[in-house]
Amino acid sequence: MRKNKSELYLVLFIIAVIAGTVLLFIQTQQENAFGMFPEKLGDMNLSLYRDGDAAMTEVKRLHGSSPNVKVESAYIADYRGGMGSKAKFWVSESKNNEEAASLLELMNNRVGMTGMFSNSTPMNMEGITVYFVTGRPELGLYHYFYAKDNRVFWIQIDNPDESYRVGIVKESIKRI
Repeated sequence: MRKNKSELYLVLFIIAVIAGTVLLFIQTQQENAFGMFPEKLGDMNLSLYRDGDAAMTEVKRLHGSSPNVKVESAYIADYRGGMGSKAKFWVSESKNNEEAASLLELMNNRVGMTGMFSNSTPMNMEGITVYFVTGRPELGLYHYFYAKDNRVFWIQIDNPDESYRVGIVKESIKRI
């Protein structure tokens, strides 16, 4: 009887380990419903997420018709928080890091010439060169853009507090 009991405990233990491993695997494999974007960023919650053709159309429209702009995929996300804080992300994905860096350079060279944004100010955040520009009030006043791996990020943050905005950009670099 004692032998049967210990064998039963061993079988139950093995079943529990296998079930736990399977459950953990399934949870880590499920795709986030919001793609690369976390549901919460700082004190803001994700309020809109777009990818596919809708995002591609909007991102390509923002880049203009330059033949040098090569975008493989595009993503857009809006975040809303208390006290009127909000952020909007436009992300373009290139074939590789070099194409993303080239797109970032092209954006940086053109941004001040449009009349819609100031000349850019580079800064280092989390080891990445991030460019800051201000825009006309109808465009949103505070914008940051940078390349990370094969993606180029443009973030509009509507909050006058610079430390708040920098915190959101740093968190974005770490998490997205």
